[in-house]
Amino acid sequence: MRFSLAILMIAACGGGSHPPDASDPCAACSADEICVQRYGGLCEAGHSTDCIAKTVECPQNACTASCEAVYCTSPYQCMTRPLCGDESPLAFTCYGP
Repeated sequence: MRFSLAILMIAACGGGSHPPDASDPCAACSADEICVQRYGGLCEAGHSTDCIAKTVECPQNACTASCEAVYCTSPYQCMTRPLCGDESPLAFTCYGP
């Protein structure tokens, strides 16, 4: 019974792998690139999305000092702040002043 329930749960969740969302600009990045989204000041000011060659690993796009130094150019920072709402779940995000 438990085995059957586990199989049903996996099937309901899609088995754990999902195809990339074609509307997500980060889906265009290759495995050796990191998707970086930069937001200036206010969210309404817009953002840029770039695929950049990975030189530092940022597991789950965690904001670390080394990731920030490489992927967020000054004055951008990756510190946690309220989200703009249109960030890609695949992106390493940088926010400006």
